[in-house]
Amino acid sequence: MKETKEILTAWKNTRVLKRIGTEYPSQSAVVTGAARSFDYRQYLTEEEAEIVDKAILNLKEYSLVQWTVLMTYYLKNVSCNAQAKVIGKRPHDIINILNQAESFIGGYIYPFFK
Repeated sequence: MKETKEILTAWKNTRVLKRIGTEYPSQSAVVTGAARSFDYRQYLTEEEAEIVDKAILNLKEYSLVQWTVLMTYYLKNVSCNAQAKVIGKRPHDIINILNQAESFIGGYIYPFFK
């Protein structure tokens, strides 16, 4: 089984591409005329991404704080240090919240990705 962090990163890559209108996850959006090289980022199939989506929605119902930290970290690319600075907490506290959120997601998706 892949690690939860790898799955969440692949989920982010898949979802970001869907937002910018690229229909095929194996192709990233590029500037017209730019050299095209192979895209080494990881992606999930749509079925796998939906499983992760459901896990994240369950996390939102379980803990809004964990959901917020997880979404900010993965989709907005905001580090734990930057999040801690904004809300006035220690970076270690945010890292703990992120680890708890990742554990929740990992427990939910384990049967599907083992």
